[in-house]
Amino acid sequence: MYDVLSIRRANPIEEVAARSGVELRPVGQRLVGRCPFHRDGRPSLVVYPRNQSYFCFGCDAGGDVIDFVARLHEVGFKEAAAMLSGPSAETRSDGSPKVVTLTTRRRAEALTRTEAEVIDAAAAFYHDALWQSREALAYLTTRGIDRSTARRCRLGFGCHGLADYLRGRGLSPAAARRVGLLAGEEDTMLCRIIVPDLRGGRATWLTGRALGQVAPRYLNLRLATPLLGLGMVRGDEVVVTEGPFDWLTAVQWELRAVALLGTRISRSTVQSLARFRRVYLALDTDDAGRRAADGLAAALRQRAIVVELPPGVHDLNDLGRSPAGREAFQRCLELATHRKEKRWYTFDTTAGLHAAA
Repeated sequence: MYDVLSIRRANPIEEVAARSGVELRPVGQRLVGRCPFHRDGRPSLVVYPRNQSYFCFGCDAGGDVIDFVARLHEVGFKEAAAMLSGPSAETRSDGSPKVVTLTTRRRAEALTRTEAEVIDAAAAFYHDALWQSREALAYLTTRGIDRSTARRCRLGFGCHGLADYLRGRGLSPAAARRVGLLAGEEDTMLCRIIVPDLRGGRATWLTGRALGQVAPRYLNLRLATPLLGLGMVRGDEVVVTEGPFDWLTAVQWELRAVALLGTRISRSTVQSLARFRRVYLALDTDDAGRRAADGLAAALRQRAIVVELPPGVHDLNDLGRSPAGREAFQRCLELATHRKEKRWYTFDTTAGLHAAA
C-alpha cells in the first residue's frame, strides 16, 4: 500500500514534468507546456502547482503526479507509485525519489472484490445525489442530456459524505482511497458530474466532469482507462466517440457507442474494436481528433468508416444540442457509409480489370 499524500508531497508535479522533458513556462499561477501524451503542435498541457494537478486541453488527460507518471510510462497506478517511492526509484541529492524510466506497457490492474464493491457503491451514492442538485441537473440540460439517459447511464453528482456512506454499508474507505475516490476523508469528486463505466449493470470505473472552469476538467479513478460503454454494446456495429458527453449523446440517440476518453490509441483499444464488423469513427473535428480517427482507420482498415460531422460542429455533443442533431448525424452516417462502399467498389472493379488484363 502506498501513502499517496506523501508521494505527492515528495514529488511536486512541476518538477516531475520538467524532468520528463516537458518545457514549462509560467502563465499566471499556472505552468504551460507541450503535452507528452499526444502530438502537441501548440502547448496545451497546463500544470497547476497550487493543487498539484495537471490537465491537457488537447487530449483531456488529467490527474495528479502519479497519474502523470502512469500515463508517461504506460504503467498502472501501483507501478507508478513504486517508481516515485519504491526501493527501485532513484533518489535526488536531498534523498527524495525521482522518476526512473520503465518500458513496461500499461496494463489493466485487476480490481479486488472490495474495490469493485466500493466503486459500484460510490456510483449509487453519486446517482442518488444527482437528483438533489439543481445545479447538476441544469448542467446536464445545457449539454442536451435528458433525465432518462441520466438514469440509464447511472450518472451522478459528487457530494460530501462518501466515506460515511461506505462505512454504513460495511465497505472500506481505504479501498476508496486506493482507487482515488477519497483523499483522507475528503471526497475527490466534489461538484463533478459522475459518468460511470457499466459492466453487467455494475459500475467498474468512473470519471468526474467539473462544473465550471475548475481544473482538471475531468478527474478519473486511478485505474486503467476503459473504452467507455463497451460493456453496454451488443451487435456487430459501433460508433466511436471521443469524450464522455459525446458518448452520452450517442446513447441518448439509441446508438451502440463507446468513447475513447481522449485521443490516445492503445493496442487494447484496437483489439477491442476489431471484433466489430463496422466501426464508425465520429471523433472531434479538431486536429487531435482527426489524427486519432486517421490512426484508428489505419489500424482497423476496412472495418473503419470515418464520419464527417457537419461544418461548424466541434463534436457529437455539440451536434446533440441542436434540435435536429439526431437527424443530421444519421445523414452523416449514411453519407460516410456510401463513400466507403463506393470507394471499395471502385477498388474492387479496378483490381478486377487489372487481373483480367
